[in-house]
Amino acid sequence: VVGTHHDRIEGVAVGMYDDLPIDTIRGVAATLGQVAKILTEEGPLLDHTTQAYTTSLERLETHFNASRFDKVMSEVIEVVDLRYIDSVKTTASPLPMIMQIMQAIMYILGHQELDVTKWPKCRKLITHHIFKEMRMIDVRSQLKIHKLTLARECIKNLNAGDIAMELGPKALMLWKWVIMMLAVQGL
Repeated sequence: VVGTHHDRIEGVAVGMYDDLPIDTIRGVAATLGQVAKILTEEGPLLDHTTQAYTTSLERLETHFNASRFDKVMSEVIEVVDLRYIDSVKTTASPLPMIMQIMQAIMYILGHQELDVTKWPKCRKLITHHIFKEMRMIDVRSQLKIHKLTLARECIKNLNAGDIAMELGPKALMLWKWVIMMLAVQGL
């Protein structure tokens, strides 16, 4: 269906991140492909009455979240470069949207509210190791709900369209990472 109707859906923006439908389909397919690979390695569980089956259903969500995290993290590294991170960090008073996105990232990374709420302190937390810090998060375990709530508050009034228009694709990709992290953590 996608191949035969590609021209009809190519220009229509839908989805959580205002991606084109074909991009959304490709992203879901890539994520499900990775999950399928993991499940194939684990082997099928056909007996639905066993504890192992129940456990495998729980692991399915974990695998999906981990695969989704890997996909979005790879996209962040591909789109956002350290020059951009440096430019954000060195800006004395950045646009409110990028400041909110960076503050949300800092909360997710576990930084203290006292160090994140004011930009002069927050920008000192932004280092060249930010991608490494972001990648080191284990999405299979629950992060601190207080920090996730603070992150959600930072970005609650932001949307993909405004970010793309005012800040561009690099900030949009960082916002997508925050949205993904909140989603896989159940917020």
